[in-house]
Amino acid sequence: MEALNQTATNTAFAKEVEIQRLSWFDALFATIKADIKNGDTQKAQKLADLGQYLAEDFQQYSEDDLAGLNQEQEVVL
Repeated sequence: MEALNQTATNTAFAKEVEIQRLSWFDALFATIKADIKNGDTQKAQKLADLGQYLAEDFQQYSEDDLAGLNQEQEVVL
C-alpha cells in the first residue's frame, strides 16, 4: 500500500511540474509572437532556439520520470 501511495504522490508531482513547464512555454511563445510583431526577428529566433532546447531537455526529464514510475510499478507487481 505504501508503494501505491508513493506512486500516486510521484504522479501528482509530475503533473504539477508538467503544468509549470507548460506555463513557461506559454510565456516564451507569447514573447516570441510579440517580438515578431514588433519586427525583432533576431530576438525571436534566439527565444525559439531556447524553446527548442528546453523542450528537448524537458522531454528527457519526462522520459526519465516515466522510466522511474514504470520501474516502481514493476516492483509493486
